[in-house]
Amino acid sequence: MDKIHELFLSPFPSEEMMHYAYYPGCSLKGSAKKLDRDLRRVFEILGIKLTEIENWKCCGAFEYGSLKQIREMSKVNLKKAERISFQLIAACPLCCKNLKEANEDKKYSIYHPLEILNVDVLFAKAKRELRGLPFTPYYGCLLLRPKETAIKDPYVMERVIDKFGGSLSGEKIRDRCCGGNRFFVDKELSLELTRTILAKSRGFLVVFCPLCHMVLRTFSERNKVIYFTELLLYLMGEREKL
Repeated sequence: MDKIHELFLSPFPSEEMMHYAYYPGCSLKGSAKKLDRDLRRVFEILGIKLTEIENWKCCGAFEYGSLKQIREMSKVNLKKAERISFQLIAACPLCCKNLKEANEDKKYSIYHPLEILNVDVLFAKAKRELRGLPFTPYYGCLLLRPKETAIKDPYVMERVIDKFGGSLSGEKIRDRCCGGNRFFVDKELSLELTRTILAKSRGFLVVFCPLCHMVLRTFSERNKVIYFTELLLYLMGEREKL
C-alpha cells in the first residue's frame, strides 16, 4: 500500500510516515513567506513533520531555457533531501513539477501539499464551518497538468470547501493561465489573461501558487485572493477572519 494512503488509513501511523523533507523554494522564502509560514502551521496541527532541506538550491523554475539544466538543478536538491527522507513536499507548483520530473528513477516520493491533505482528517481538526461563503478554487497551469506530474485529486480544494459548507464557483476558469510567467516582462498580457479569471470568479479566489497569488492580487479589484492554507487555518480556528 502507498505510504500516503497508509498515513490516513492507519490509526497509528509511524513516525517515518509523518516526516517529510521540505523544499520551500525561492518564492516561499521571498514574496510568499506567508504561504511558507501558514503551511508549516497547518502541517504542525495535522501532526505532520516537515524538515527543511539544508542548503537547498533554486530548482531553475522557468528561468533556464534548458530542460536538462533544470533537471540537474533539481536532482541536487533530491540528493540533499536523502539526509532527511526519501519523501519530499514542495509547495510551489513549479518547484514540485521540476522535482517530480527530475525523479527519473522514481527513487523518491514527491508530493504537493494538496496530495497530503485529507478531507476527513481536516474535518476532525476543524472548529468552524464556511456557512455558504462563496469561493472560487483556482489551480492555475501546473497543478493539474501535465498528467505525469499533476496532483492526484484535481478537485481537492472543491471537496474541502464543499465539506465545510462553502459555496463553489468558477468551474470553467479553475485551470486557466494567469500569465504569471510573463508578469515581469509583459504585464499587459498578464492583465489580459487574468481578466477572464477574475470576471468569472465569485467570492474568495483560493490559490496555492505563489505566482498566481501575486498576479491575481495585483489585478483584482473586487475579489479577495487568498492562499488555501489561509482557508485551512480559518477552519481550524487559527484565524479570526479570511
